[in-house]
Amino acid sequence: MTDKKAATLKKEGSLWSRFMSLNGSAVFIAMLIIMVIFEIYLHIVKGESGLLFISGSNIMSILRQQAYVGIIAFGLTLVMITGNIDLSVGSMLTFMCCVCAKIMMTTDNGLLGIFGTIAIGAICGLVNGVLVSYVKLNSFITTLGTSSIFTALALRLSSGTVLVIPDNCDPLFQAVGVSSFGPIHILIVWFVVVALILGFILSRTVFGQQLYTIGANPTAARFSGIRCKRNTTAAYIITGICVGLAAVLMMANVKSSNPQASNGKEMDIILAIVLGGVAISGGKGSVWGTIIGVLFSGVLTAGFTQMNMSTYLQWVIMGIIMVFALSLDVMKEKGVTLWKKK
Repeated sequence: MTDKKAATLKKEGSLWSRFMSLNGSAVFIAMLIIMVIFEIYLHIVKGESGLLFISGSNIMSILRQQAYVGIIAFGLTLVMITGNIDLSVGSMLTFMCCVCAKIMMTTDNGLLGIFGTIAIGAICGLVNGVLVSYVKLNSFITTLGTSSIFTALALRLSSGTVLVIPDNCDPLFQAVGVSSFGPIHILIVWFVVVALILGFILSRTVFGQQLYTIGANPTAARFSGIRCKRNTTAAYIITGICVGLAAVLMMANVKSSNPQASNGKEMDIILAIVLGGVAISGGKGSVWGTIIGVLFSGVLTAGFTQMNMSTYLQWVIMGIIMVFALSLDVMKEKGVTLWKKK
């Protein structure tokens, strides 16, 4: 073997190794395989020619459906990188939808509906952040408690009924969620914009690097002068802002708020984040990995729907995937080697 050929093989190996070292790379490959399996299944069942599952329209549809989950997941990624968690995002989303619907029903002011909902979302995130960071309560128990509070507030605000925004509401409010740029829906644009902003914050700012340090070793972070309480609270506030934005986009599209519609949504969000390679213990993860996790979850849901699989069976499969992903994460944290590298 010549030196040139050996160098080429070494370079190719390094590219593959670098790809596999990225967060969510294995999930990305698994997603491609599952998409091919769904495509073959639909061809066998329907017997039609052409692309049925791996088509541009279907992929755009998956992105649109996952936009809400993705936007919240990007914000929650920051919280989980610090080694904390927020189990209230599903109930907070329900509460924010009710808030947005109530504002639009009473004022029909698009700007107030948009920024008012996002502001209240930031306040909800601030409450979670203060309780976890400054009062030093366990994030799991704390956000589980605030989840019940947000659910109760949503029921109180809506009086237990569905709130409906008029179809002829403020055009500005409608444009935020229903516009399109050719074949690209504005929900996909929001998905990409939020991912780029938070991805830049995590990878290119001091604040983002400090979040990693807090999650990896909070004691060392504190002794190195990092303001752990402030930064963790800021991560929770960003999550609240993302929830508020997702609620605005959802209300602009569906124009109705069920006070119990988003209960359990936090499981879909956390599943996407964990699949994307964010460590439960903190200090590891990226927005890129979360994007892959969100898309993987969307592909599974779309495939199961086209297979006419029952919702209950979908929940069982998603639960098994979450337990499996968490188990792998725990084993990696404990240093368990799943296979030997040559």
